This record gives sequence, C-alpha cells and structure tokens, in this order.
Amino acid sequence: METGEHAFIETMKFVNRKTRSLMFPDFGEYSGMYTSTTENVSGYMDSLQVQGKDVLTVTASGDHLINLYLGGAHQVDCYDSNRNTYFMTMLKLGALQALSYEEFITFFTLCEKTGVAYAGMLAYQERVGHNEHFFDYQFYQKIRPYLTQNVAEYWDLLYKEFNYNGASMEKDGRDLLMASSLEDMVASNLYLKSPELYYQARQACAYIQPKFYVCDVFELHTIPNMYDVISLSNIYDYATHELKGTVSSDEFVDYAENTLSNNLNPDGKIAITYQYHYRLKKNYFNTTGLKRLFESKYEFERRPELEKYKLKKIMVPSVVEDYRVKGGQDCLYVYEKGRTK
Repeated sequence: METGEHAFIETMKFVNRKTRSLMFPDFGEYSGMYTSTTENVSGYMDSLQVQGKDVLTVTASGDHLINLYLGGAHQVDCYDSNRNTYFMTMLKLGALQALSYEEFITFFTLCEKTGVAYAGMLAYQERVGHNEHFFDYQFYQKIRPYLTQNVAEYWDLLYKEFNYNGASMEKDGRDLLMASSLEDMVASNLYLKSPELYYQARQACAYIQPKFYVCDVFELHTIPNMYDVISLSNIYDYATHELKGTVSSDEFVDYAENTLSNNLNPDGKIAITYQYHYRLKKNYFNTTGLKRLFESKYEFERRPELEKYKLKKIMVPSVVEDYRVKGGQDCLYVYEKGRTK
C-alpha cells in the first residue's frame, strides 16, 4: 500500500493521537517523526556497496534515502509502518533542493550537541547551544514551492496547528518531532559531511521518484519488486523485545533469510539489524602492561542470539559522543544471498 494521499486526515490523526508510552517507543501508523537518522549511515555506506543497485530501505527520517542516492544507488524504494515518515522525507527532499547547506542544517537540528549530565544520581541528555531556527516557518516558506500539493497541505496544517512556530512541534510533549543535534546529524550522514557532498546529493536526488509503502516489516515480501539490497534498520530490536516484541530472534532471522530473500536479486543482501554499541575499548587505567599486551582491547556487547547465524558483520564507528571518544563501534549484521547459510 502506497502512502501520501489524504493530508488533512493524516495530519489530524497525527496531532490528535494519544501521548506515547514513556516505557517503550511509539511505532504506530501515526507516530512521531525523527528529523535525522540515529544510525551512522555514513559509516557503512561504502561497505554496503550500493553503487548502481536497487535498494529497499526504511523511510524513517528520509536520511537513508538521500545517503543511498548519494552513494550511487540506481533506485531506492521506502517502507515504514508510520505514515508520517513519508511527509518528513518529502519535506527533506524539498529542503535539499531549496536550502543552502547552512540553511538545511539550521532548519533540521535542534541544538549544537547533546551530552550526558546528572541530576544527583540520575543521568539525562543535556542539550548544548539551542537553535532558535529549528523548523523555522520562514525557512519552510522557502521549501514549500518544492513540495507536491498534498505534502504542502500536510505541513501547512501542521504549522497552523502550532501557530506557525516550528519549535513548538518539538516542545509539545507528544514527541511529534524527535530532533537531533548538529553534531550527531553531521556525523551520521554522508551528505552532510561537507557542502560539496550536500550539493552532490542535491543533484543525485533532483529527479528521483521513489515508491513509499506503508507496511509492517513482515509484509515486505508482498512488495512486487526485486532488490539488490534490503535494509531493515534496527527494527529487529523492537520486533524481538522481551516485553513488547511479537516474534523471537529465530523467527525474525528466518523470515529474512527464507521469505524476504525471495525479493532479492542474485547475490543480493539484507541488512538484518543495526546494533548500537557493539564493542567498546577497555579502560586499562591502573592495569599491568602484561594484561594490556595479552588481553582483548575491547569489551563486547554481542547479541548472543545472532552469533549462531553466519552473518557478515560490518563494523561502524559510533556517533554517540560518550561512545565515540572511547573508540566505541556499532555493528551492521548482513545476510548475503547464496553466501550465508
């Protein structure tokens, strides 16, 4: 099922939805929108080898789509269970054409950086350098001519709902917009590493016509297309969660390898899951030189249930500051058709 047909209905369902659970992320048909990827997409783009390939990826913030086209993908289609991701992605594609590199970053980032702070013993995310132009309506007016009528209507209604104050969407308390810092957004996205890459991405995305599907991850095999690469992001974490998950690890991987793989071209691959904080450099303070010489330099937070599968692992530098400064790495688990058994 493709999305993006009834802007008024979809906007109203979004803003009038119930407050999401504080205990578990809200991934429904009208959930909040991420303004940036939380994966280090730039860190695995080369290893995924998408040049000239057809790709199916999660819609999410739209960053996967832009990075993949910059990486040379031939065709990129998108899926998501959240209808709002279509409107975020189309806004981002419009902004890519309408705004300068500096304006784009200003529009989509909430603050300069985030860090861990403490209130007594309780840790929380502290924002540094608030950006007063986050989702600024004047910037939106520059983007609007690059949007289709339906997408423009959606954002017009949303801005009207919040008295044309874009920052209010993030402050609302219902997690309508889940924003990133400038530091994290630039670190995660290849197309934001430099103005030159940004304008290359603009050119690469100028005339694209991606298809968007509203569906659950376990319905992906019903999409009537074949792909060289299919990305499942970190949906695995939520699908197999011990409290809220609906399937086991075995069921998720079995679906990918034995059902979804039928949508792969020969030698195609499925990025089964993105694991944050896979390994971290050990702290050798006050340890002996002999221990430092012979012991492993890393502490691992492996997924034991995934280790039994012969999946390729692509190591990716963490973009989270607390892990990055300690040499932390994420891991992308990849199934390769015809090679992984």
